[in-house]
Amino acid sequence: MPQATAPSAAYATDVTNDAASTSVPFAAEYDAVVATVGHYVEGGREGKSSLMRPSFLADATMVGYAGGQLFTGNIEQLYDWIDANGPAPDLETRFASVAIHTSIAVVHLEAEHWSGRFTGSDARMSDVFTLVKTDEGWRIAHKIFHWYAQ
Repeated sequence: MPQATAPSAAYATDVTNDAASTSVPFAAEYDAVVATVGHYVEGGREGKSSLMRPSFLADATMVGYAGGQLFTGNIEQLYDWIDANGPAPDLETRFASVAIHTSIAVVHLEAEHWSGRFTGSDARMSDVFTLVKTDEGWRIAHKIFHWYAQ
């Protein structure tokens, strides 16, 4: 059974694995992918980008909408925002889907009760992450997101 990244974490109802023959069982790959995204969640909950940084490739990118404005660029923008926003202790997440295709994965994460200096008290968002399996393990290559109006 996958390790929860937080007491409120739920697991995907839509799970895909098209790896025909691997030396690592699917459950272990699933756990590793979920744990990688879990570091992002923990960094957001604690308001500390240092907790999420190891889960991203150094040249990862992001794009998405917040407050009706399109944001694009390198992942350093996310780290700066997380540190400035501060903790979101009531953050709840759900893994809406996890698709693993041998060395790549796509994760859809829903988040509620994101709080902090910039988000207010009860923001909701959707994230989709693309991950790649590296020699160091699974890493997030791209984050696409949408913040819903409060």
